[in-house]
Amino acid sequence: MREADYFASDVHLSAERPEISDRFLRFLERVKDDGRRLFLLGDIFDLWVGPKQTRLPYVGPILAKLRELTHEGIEVHYLAGNRDFNFDARVNGGPPPRRLPEVLSVESHGRRLFLTHGDLLCTGDRAYRRARRIGRSIPVRAAFAGMPLALSTFLSRGYRRLSERTVARKPRRETAVDFARVRTHLLHGHDAVVCGHVHRGARYRVDLPDRRAGEFITLGDWRREGVYLVSRPGSMNLRKFQ
Repeated sequence: MREADYFASDVHLSAERPEISDRFLRFLERVKDDGRRLFLLGDIFDLWVGPKQTRLPYVGPILAKLRELTHEGIEVHYLAGNRDFNFDARVNGGPPPRRLPEVLSVESHGRRLFLTHGDLLCTGDRAYRRARRIGRSIPVRAAFAGMPLALSTFLSRGYRRLSERTVARKPRRETAVDFARVRTHLLHGHDAVVCGHVHRGARYRVDLPDRRAGEFITLGDWRREGVYLVSRPGSMNLRKFQ
């Protein structure tokens, strides 16, 4: 009987790390065994520049397995990350979405969950938020879609390296999660906020003024720990995929 909801993020699939692809494919096999829904909370691919990327050898098996899950009756929901917001493959067998959702509110076995990649919760980094708006604008998306794959990949990787160096120099207060924003989502009727982006699997209790306690749950980076969340009737647990 299919009853489990699975949540994963920050897998960072790439041609350079085939062992991560193998690991993630084994995880998807596990989902196929007892999953009813799979929620991918962004940065599943380390980089996604557009539809031409589906021609790369490491991408095909992943998309084929996601389609296999949907053909088995498992719902697959893909949210935008900060590296793969252009993802538009036909994971559900239909036309690609124009834009991936950035947030999703779902009910899972009696718990109401607010799902997002996590970068929207880091409200102190104003420079990133400006760059985010530019990168996701229609002209920039159209420009990348029209480029040869090699050029768009080269430019995206260059920007990613620059971004990583810039983030490393920023003060912690700029890049940290804004717990006031997390609390706001909990006060709006959610039992837990679930996200990735911070690359660390953890659970935090959040006390609320209405005498309720909510949770903030972060998922792990698959380059290091592969921590995912599984929700079943009566339980919701972080697991490390072995």
